[in-house]
Amino acid sequence: MFEYVYTDLKESDADFPVVERFKDHLVADPPKDSFSRYLLVSKSEAARKEAREKGMGVLQWGGRLEPQDIEIKLASCDPVLSSNHTLFLFDMGNVVVNNISMIEKISRLWGIEKQAFVADYLHYVFPLMEGVVSEAQYWQHITHVFGVSVSGNPFADVFNPVFNEPIVTLIKALRSKGHRVVCASNTILSHWDILGEMGALDLFDKAYASHEMGLSKPSSQFYTSILAAEGASAEQVFFIDDRMDNITSSRSLGIASLLYADLSSGTKDERVHKVFRSYLPRL
Repeated sequence: MFEYVYTDLKESDADFPVVERFKDHLVADPPKDSFSRYLLVSKSEAARKEAREKGMGVLQWGGRLEPQDIEIKLASCDPVLSSNHTLFLFDMGNVVVNNISMIEKISRLWGIEKQAFVADYLHYVFPLMEGVVSEAQYWQHITHVFGVSVSGNPFADVFNPVFNEPIVTLIKALRSKGHRVVCASNTILSHWDILGEMGALDLFDKAYASHEMGLSKPSSQFYTSILAAEGASAEQVFFIDDRMDNITSSRSLGIASLLYADLSSGTKDERVHKVFRSYLPRL
C-alpha cells in the first residue's frame, strides 16, 4: 500500500474535493525517489502509464471518486474514531502480544535450511490457521520432506509471546467505558492454548480464532462471520491489525481500520494514541 497521494486533478474538477480530504497525505510534486510509496490519482491515461513505469501506484475508479477509493489504498490513512464505533476488533500477534516469530528459531533448532523451510511453510500456513491441517500432520510432513525426526511440537516449544502494554492499556480503557472488545486472530491451536494460559484471551469480551472458525484473514468471510456473530454492521466496527493485506480487506467492507505499523506519519503507538487520545493518558 501507499503513504502519499499525488494528483494532477485541477481544483475545478468535480473529483478534486475528494482528493483534498487527504491533504495531510498530498504531495505537491511528483516524487524523485521511493516511487512505490506514492499513489497517483489521475484521469489521464498517459500520466497513469508514466506513473506505472516509475513504480508508483495508480488509482483506478469508475464513476464519481469516493473517499474510500483512496483510503483503502493508504497505509498511513488512519480512520477517525466516532460515536458510531461500538465494537472494537484487535488482531493478536504483533498487536496485543509481541515476540511471536518462530520460523527462524525452528529452522535453527532442527537444522532445517531456513529458505527451504520458509518456502515449504508458506504452502501450509493457511491450512494450519484454518484447522484444515493439524500441527501433528504438518510435522509428519516435515519429517518426510526434510528427513528430520521432529519430537514434540516446535510451534509450541518456541512460542514465547509477551504482552504489548500500550495496546493492553487501550483494550482495558475501551472496556472500562462499556465498549465491546473482541479479538480477531489468525492462529493455530497450540498458540491459542498458550495465549489462553498467559491470560491474553481474558482481555476480551470474546475471542475469535481462525482455526476454530475455519476462516482466516484476509478473507472477507472472516470479518463478515464475526460481524454476524456480534450482530454488528461494518459501520459500527473499528479494527486494528499489523498487516496491510488484512487492513485492505476489512476496509473494502466499510470497516474503519488502522494499520498498526511504524509509518512516516508516526510510530504505531503514536498513531494509536492520536486516534484514541480521549481514552488514553498523555504520552
